Amino acid sequence: MLKNEYNPLFIHGKNPWILLLSLIGISLGGVFLIGNVLAFITGMVMSGIGMEELIQILGNPMAYPEQRSMYLMVQGMASIGGFIIAPLIFYYTIVKGNLIKDFIDIPSNILTMVLITFIIVFSFMVTNTVFIDWNASIKLPEIFGGFEQWAKGLEDSMKIITEYLTEFDTTGYFILTIFVIAVIPGVGEELLFRGFLQNILRRIFKNDHVAIWIAAILFSAIHFQFYGFIPRMLLGALFGYLYLWSGNLLIPIIAHFINNSVSLIALYIYQKGLTDIDVESTEALPTMYILIFSALFVVTLVYFKNNLAKINSHERLDHRI
Repeated sequence: MLKNEYNPLFIHGKNPWILLLSLIGISLGGVFLIGNVLAFITGMVMSGIGMEELIQILGNPMAYPEQRSMYLMVQGMASIGGFIIAPLIFYYTIVKGNLIKDFIDIPSNILTMVLITFIIVFSFMVTNTVFIDWNASIKLPEIFGGFEQWAKGLEDSMKIITEYLTEFDTTGYFILTIFVIAVIPGVGEELLFRGFLQNILRRIFKNDHVAIWIAAILFSAIHFQFYGFIPRMLLGALFGYLYLWSGNLLIPIIAHFINNSVSLIALYIYQKGLTDIDVESTEALPTMYILIFSALFVVTLVYFKNNLAKINSHERLDHRI
């Protein structure tokens, strides 16, 4: 039996395929229209330049290191348009639901849930280095040579942009990256993929696991990183199960934020010379670490599912009744 059947996206009278197409259409509109408008306005306001010069900077940001903060905020505003504003337009105009009431709760055991969620995510990040290493070293058959060349080129380009955006020359810029790379995706991507898409897919397939994995595949695909596809898909599936078991979108939002912010903090510490651990490396950690943290991941995940999530689900259901 499916959980959280009180969710408006699950009991909504509209055909789920219509809801799915509406969500995709409005989200794409948000990316290309709302996101771009917000991005250009932000860029011109922060830099004090005209449209033509801004386009030139956005086309080759590495040539303008003094505009790195502006470029980062442009990326953030584009994400807000596509992953937050557009999905909210969908929810309030098509579904006509109440976002906070339908998705967010502050349960009595919230502090314990956050602590366990942190342990789950951190231990998964260590375990996931095995899949990061494996995925990064995949060699495709010669018949896919064209795709492999394209994928590697795209991967290299994105790596250059990522390294450019994560050069933490000041503490203020580091805090800004936390907001753009951890807070915005944590809220926006979880709202879109787990909150909306996963619930719609549950209506279509009437199967929690199918919905979670399809949403996770799409979540990974939109990042356009073939050599990081598997580990990101697994991460998306983890977020999906945390949402399923807790019935509270706040939990995967927190989990997503933890994943991204821990990576940024570790990179910041590495750049300051306080650790030798390079989080940008695609190599797996030593086997002993993998075994210890894999066991910790399984134990805490089972505890979350069988204890904390059950308490939270009962509280939410009682509240709905």
